[in-house]
Order: sequence, then structure tokens, then C-alpha cells
Amino acid sequence: ARSNPASYVGAFDEIRKRFAQQPLAHERGYTAGTFSFNAGDGRCPTCGGNGFEHVEMQFLSDVYLRCPDCDGRRYRAEVLEVKLVRGPMQLSIADVLDLTVAEAAHWFLADREVTARLQPLVDVGLDYLRLGQPVPTLSGGEAQRLKLAGFLAEAAASAGRQPLAKKGTLFLFDEPTTGLHFDDIAKLMRALRKLLDAGHSLVVIEHNLDVIRAA
Repeated sequence: ARSNPASYVGAFDEIRKRFAQQPLAHERGYTAGTFSFNAGDGRCPTCGGNGFEHVEMQFLSDVYLRCPDCDGRRYRAEVLEVKLVRGPMQLSIADVLDLTVAEAAHWFLADREVTARLQPLVDVGLDYLRLGQPVPTLSGGEAQRLKLAGFLAEAAASAGRQPLAKKGTLFLFDEPTTGLHFDDIAKLMRALRKLLDAGHSLVVIEHNLDVIRAA
């Protein structure tokens, strides 16, 4: 429940490093760990960085209430005072987590490490998701594409390293284009080709003629 698209592809680690490099963070002795909502002293002590409180109900479904102390922003108020500045805009770590992948890719356009980490999410058509959206709230199709983005991120990270003598992964897709727009199908096909280029193998069950032709 604490995982999100940004953490899944490693982008959140890079973003937290950027906040730790800010002058106010240096002045206060903050590290990248301070900007984690999973551990450390930076997260809200009331909700433990969840952003909500879980209330168990006796005969009804459990209720999740927005944390009254951090108002769902997951962090202590003093941590949110550290901002990244781009022109007239100033964003706290909570503000960055509220950005969509597309907005974040534009915001960090000059930061090659962050944009490279975000690119797999764009490649699989998940650029509309918020960086901090909890993974359990994704649909089944979104979760599958997020897994695909994780493999693409792994392939991109190992591209510059010495190739290892290991077997690739066999991926089995059952009609992955169902419900997708033509543009999203094109993105999916490019993502599948990146898997092939990384040494993996694909078996795709599909009725879409463009996908069949690409095989």
C-alpha cells in the first residue's frame, strides 16, 4: 500500500535526493531519508506517512479518514518547507507527489536522471497517473503496465553496464490491447520492442491485426 508509480521505477529515490540538496535541507541536516514517508523522522507521526487513518468498523466496511494533522500530505510541516524552485513555481515533496507523471517529466526536464526514471511510465502510457498514487488503487490493466514499466526501467538501468550472463524473462500477455486507444497500442508496441532489445522473450495472445503483423 506504500508503493506508488514513482517509487516502483526508482524515480522517487532521485527526487528525494534533489530535495536533500536544497540549502534549507542542508541547514537543517535533512538527508534523502528525511523525505521518505515510509520511514524516518520526516513523515507525519500521527498517520505514520500514510496520509490517512484507518478506522475499523464493527459491522461495516473499514473507513479511511484523511489525517487531521498533515491533511493527507504525509509529512511533517517543517519538512514541507523545503521547496524545489523552477521559475515562479515552488514545490514541496508533497506537491511533487501530487504531480502527474507527464507534469513531473516536464518539471524535471533538465534533470536527466529523474526524467530517465520517469520515461518507462510514459512509454507504457501511464503518464496520467499521479506520482504518489498508491499502487492498490490502480486498475488491473494499469497494474500490469506498471509491472512492464518496472522491467523497462531495469533494462534501461543495466544498458550501460557490462552485460551479465543470465537468461532473459519470458513474458506471456493475454490480449494486452483490450480497451486501449490506438495511440496507447502504439506505445505498448514500442515498450514490447524494448523488452525484446533487452534480451527478453514475448508470447502474445492477441486479435489486434497490427500486433499480429508486428510479430
